[in-house]
Amino acid sequence: MPTITQKAADGRNTIVDLGDSVDVVMSVREWAQVANLGYSTAKRLMAAGDGPRKTRLTRHRVGVAVSSHNAWIAERTRP
Repeated sequence: MPTITQKAADGRNTIVDLGDSVDVVMSVREWAQVANLGYSTAKRLMAAGDGPRKTRLTRHRVGVAVSSHNAWIAERTRP
């Protein structure tokens, strides 16, 4: 199920479930938070081709779709 992180009223990040019909694109910074990685580590993984598939949003902006993140996690998970 696609989820996004959202700031709650108390300033904490919360995860919001969007249901099965939506594939949200996160910024690289948001993806780093979801993947529990530092921003620099996330950028390094993506630059090396070891991160999830990127989604080009504009000429200069790249994001990560939740489905790409889930596939990346699944292929890195050991049985």
